[in-house]
Amino acid sequence: MKVGIIAIGDELISGYTIDTNSNFIALKLKDYRLLDVSNICIVGDDLSLIADNLDYLINSNMNYIFLTGGLGPTHDDLTKKVLCKYFNCKLKIYEKHYNKLLKKYSNKKIDILRSQSEILDISEPVVNDIGTALSMYFKYKGINFFVLPGVPLEMENILINKILPNYIDPIFKKEARVSTILTSGIYESSLYRKLKKDIDKSIDDIKVSFLPGYSGVKIRLTLVNYSISLERFLKFKKLIESKISDYIYGYDNDKLNEVVGNMLIKSNRTLSVAESCTGGYLAKVITDVPGSSKYFKGGIIAYHNQIKIDELNIDKNIIEKYGAVSKEVASLMSENIRKKYDCDYGVSTTGIAGPDGGGKNKPIGRVYVSIATKKGIKCKEFTFSNKRELNRKITVYVCLSLLKKSI
Repeated sequence: MKVGIIAIGDELISGYTIDTNSNFIALKLKDYRLLDVSNICIVGDDLSLIADNLDYLINSNMNYIFLTGGLGPTHDDLTKKVLCKYFNCKLKIYEKHYNKLLKKYSNKKIDILRSQSEILDISEPVVNDIGTALSMYFKYKGINFFVLPGVPLEMENILINKILPNYIDPIFKKEARVSTILTSGIYESSLYRKLKKDIDKSIDDIKVSFLPGYSGVKIRLTLVNYSISLERFLKFKKLIESKISDYIYGYDNDKLNEVVGNMLIKSNRTLSVAESCTGGYLAKVITDVPGSSKYFKGGIIAYHNQIKIDELNIDKNIIEKYGAVSKEVASLMSENIRKKYDCDYGVSTTGIAGPDGGGKNKPIGRVYVSIATKKGIKCKEFTFSNKRELNRKITVYVCLSLLKKSI
């Protein structure tokens, strides 16, 4: 069953505001089998363009259409006006909501409260518990329409607490139709080579998507043939897992920094960091996890060479001989921060983040990551991109991936 979404608002097409509503609706509907979001339209506050998008979705044989935004009391909130004209209907006051607003907002103008209590006379109200604008539901040519406010908090509350339980048939609820395997420490192309034969065998029944990101590659398994059993889907998932078990760190909404943190807690080990090119970003990601004080002792941002010398006790002659961006310096940074803070693990980063500073032997994007333990030091060399922010983010997640492997 096809689902279309129209997000309305000039702020969405101007770039000032990101459309999070469509993303939220699509994610929630993923939990329901047979409901597939096939179109998302973003349109400004324009009468004719909103109507054009309605034409397009209706003519595309949608079963459900969600509209968000444009329900406010100001002149540029056009959604109800467009819908009245499009469906040849009028507005009516939903008295129960109007009386509630009168009691709650006695200081507001009556005309504003009335406009927020109006719905199409072909619709039924969908209560908004945390905002003023009413949502509504109606059916047209067999299509289910939901008209929701654009304020994300209000829209999300209405979708979860009103629409999904009351209007979306529970028989659509999925059972493990989608599963996401999270990997790190391996490239997308390498994963594909390992899994290609198995993917080809099940291509008509199970869709396999590779989604690379900063923290690694997500492998999303989606059951597309409902005639096969859930047992077969889970069997295929186990087969995939067995081929790449060394690289899996979690599933679905797991996060690499949280997984590593839990591993440190379970093994009763501690960590400290010495950062150069990442400028404290590694420490930030580590401490994003609640309870990270149980395993993270602290760190030093040794951005300038003098800090490497003074705070990390790295010999000036070594820096001059090999350069601050080198395997030798990275190794000393990780070992010396481990000793300084008396930790089980010391992690260091040094590199040329860009956009300048590179040379023939050490190009932009060259990074060294080192992990020191009481048993020894391991340092790896990488060459990423010429984009500064990208290099810093990738380096942080490489650190976490290598740390996980070390643990």
